[in-house]
Amino acid sequence: MYSKKKYFIMAAVLVLLLAAAGIFIVVRNYQNIISQREEEIDGLVKQLDEIGDLVTVYQLNAEAKSGTKMQDFQFSEVEIPEYSVPEHAVLSLEDIKGFYYKIALGKGTIITSDMLMQQELTDDERTLDVVLDEIPIGLEIGDYVDIRIAFPLGQDYIAMTHKQVVEINGATLKLIVSQQDFYAYQSMQTDEALFSSTKAYGSTYIEGGVQAAAKQYYPVSLDVLKTMLLDPNIDTSDYSDVLKRREQLEKQLLSSEKVTINDTVTNGKESLADKFREAKADYDSLQEKKQAAAAYQQKQEETKKTEEDSTSDN
Repeated sequence: MYSKKKYFIMAAVLVLLLAAAGIFIVVRNYQNIISQREEEIDGLVKQLDEIGDLVTVYQLNAEAKSGTKMQDFQFSEVEIPEYSVPEHAVLSLEDIKGFYYKIALGKGTIITSDMLMQQELTDDERTLDVVLDEIPIGLEIGDYVDIRIAFPLGQDYIAMTHKQVVEINGATLKLIVSQQDFYAYQSMQTDEALFSSTKAYGSTYIEGGVQAAAKQYYPVSLDVLKTMLLDPNIDTSDYSDVLKRREQLEKQLLSSEKVTINDTVTNGKESLADKFREAKADYDSLQEKKQAAAAYQQKQEETKKTEEDSTSDN
């Protein structure tokens, strides 16, 4: 009897020992798993610390064509590490609402402000490298500027208005310009060479996308104005005000002993008046021919359209 009881107690103790061993093994394994998970979490936290803060940027979810207007649905939000955010990355679509694509872009491109422009491109717009004597301090790509010319007696004119800067190379700005701006720049270069101490400089808009363009009032030279009158791409229907302002400018410059002239412009005030009188007569004739040619072209187009409409009706 005693022997059986002894065996029973020994068996019970053995079971308890085995159970305790099992619990120990389970607890030990659980602790190992927890330790492994903690190491993994520590590793992930370390990786996140190395990555740093995430920044929300915008990427295209479809191709975009140059010159087209951007739409909100064309973008997807993506989060990328702060250190890998491209320079000038767009961080808010509100900042670029109504902008146009400057260049063609592929799907998946992260949008930056220098890929966009605020105004729609027109058929006559091109880029032009403009060399200035002074550029605004702090000027950046994407800013809008007026290009001005200042003469030695203080006369100051806006030659190009509200032009977007697409590239800066020292004192040379690459601008988006119209056909008329090419002529203005040619005249500016001639005036700088002709009248000493004349300088070309830029003036930056505070908010180019909001502020309206200033009025261009620089009177181009007679030779440039004549070329413009021959250009069918330029509207020169009213050039008389330009001619008057140009004559006034040259009278002021020629009558002052403070102005050094690098070439013989005229022999005196009387011959200057004669020069502008003859120029106006020539320009009036050119303008009449230009208007006649435009009217003839319009009549030809109307006749062609009438014939096409008549053919389609039959």
